[in-house]
Amino acid sequence: MFKDLKNLISEKLSARRAFSSGGCGKYEARLEDYLQGGDDAELQNHLRQCGHCREALENSRTGAQLLRDAWETGDAATDIAAIPQTRSAFVAGVMARIREEEIRAESPAAFWNPLEFLASRLSLTAAAILFALSVYMVGFAPHRSATLAPSARTELNAADFPQPPGDPESNEEVLQSLVERNYGR
Repeated sequence: MFKDLKNLISEKLSARRAFSSGGCGKYEARLEDYLQGGDDAELQNHLRQCGHCREALENSRTGAQLLRDAWETGDAATDIAAIPQTRSAFVAGVMARIREEEIRAESPAAFWNPLEFLASRLSLTAAAILFALSVYMVGFAPHRSATLAPSARTELNAADFPQPPGDPESNEEVLQSLVERNYGR
């Protein structure tokens, strides 16, 4: 039955293409009213002449009948005799899911679930903060000029640092420096 419904839908789509290509587009919307019992003499005259529209009307009637049949079959499932079977199947399915969740919760891998949750939240928070800082830096932070004043030096020379005293050439120089600094008292 569902296969018939699928085929009917594909035929309906091809009929819709026929409407748009065959110039019958103005009658397409009127077919639904006609199916529901509306009286349209101009549409009846057109249906006598146009095969595409007759086919579309027949497909619509067949589709409506298939939907009604499917709906009635669905209502039969709620029959009093079928209720205990559907209830027991439902309960069995729910109990099976509960057992699966209990097994999953007791497994050794369940230890990592809270940590995975925390890690995902932490990474999302870090990404949001990084995005907010990026937006701030692009839009709101003061812009620095890339040019330096001509007097500003960027390199250092050896003359910028104090030089250590040279090594004494003799013992007399060592004694002379100690006397000058009052280290020999």
